[in-house]
Amino acid sequence: MWLLTTTPLALLLLLGPSSSPAVEATTSRSAYADCVVTPVTRAVELGEGPHWSHEEQALYFVDIKSSSINRLHVATGKQTSAPIGGASSVDFIVPVVGRPGAFLVAVDLSISEVQWDGEDVSSLTGRALVSVDADKPDNRFNDGKADPAGRLWGGTMGPEPEVGHVVPKQGSLYLFEGQGAALSSQAWLTGVDISNGLAWSADNDTMFYIDTGSNRVDALDYDAATGQIGARRPVFDLIQNNVTGHPDGMTIDRNGNLWVACFDGSQVIHVDPRTRQLLGRVSIPAERVTSVAFGGPQLDVLYVTTSRFGLTPEQLAKQPHAGSVFAVTGLGVSGLPGQSVAYSSV
Repeated sequence: MWLLTTTPLALLLLLGPSSSPAVEATTSRSAYADCVVTPVTRAVELGEGPHWSHEEQALYFVDIKSSSINRLHVATGKQTSAPIGGASSVDFIVPVVGRPGAFLVAVDLSISEVQWDGEDVSSLTGRALVSVDADKPDNRFNDGKADPAGRLWGGTMGPEPEVGHVVPKQGSLYLFEGQGAALSSQAWLTGVDISNGLAWSADNDTMFYIDTGSNRVDALDYDAATGQIGARRPVFDLIQNNVTGHPDGMTIDRNGNLWVACFDGSQVIHVDPRTRQLLGRVSIPAERVTSVAFGGPQLDVLYVTTSRFGLTPEQLAKQPHAGSVFAVTGLGVSGLPGQSVAYSSV
């Protein structure tokens, strides 16, 4: 969800996309001539963190700026929302394995346990389990997911002393382990600008990671048994490949290829991390594309979150569905359902 350009004291961060419910579909001509891009939710301010629940056939996502968690039931098209009381930001949501209605949610700088029945409510209360970045109180969480073993990973980003500027190298990537109130955190990466997209290879030996300020996708050695990560190496550089926009959220398909949201790029790119090749691009009718997740009954629909935060009235007029979740069909690939987190409250 973040566009960064380096300045002497900070990194420029532009946010974004629009209003009104989704109705019409458009056809992308960028690389997938037969794919159809359809807005499927009403617009939020800053949509992020899509998570597909295959059991519910529903998409969960957050609106960071309204501090709310959201649910789209695909079959009915029903969209519901619940703000977290007292939160300045709500940054990602991950369901808990085997506990319907239980979620771990990033609230400001804490991981909180939240109970939600998926219906519209005026306010929810989360139970804070663990907090991070105590020495950097103006930081906040940004993106997070559960790994193939059900461990929760979540990353932070630096503060915005002015709208549009992020202090660089203030964020970290954390691994959270434990149960109940004994949930603990370990920082595996520090000095991060904006901790962002996460994905894991099918053989569970590689974790893919995005620090948006680097303008690239990295791979790290990953031990599924312990959760430890090792050597970090670049696998795709957006600048070197003349890709417009900055890397944000990310997912992986069944072929082992990555789909990367390009904030301020109006597109999602399709990348082979083994060959480091750009396989294609899907145009999105919103410039601030924030994240992606596969879903649908066959897991062949790519859901794309976007933002409208910070756009001018003139920009919004050209992007009437900015801020909506878009469904991309006809790509000819499928992904995996969202991984829930293995966590017990007791």
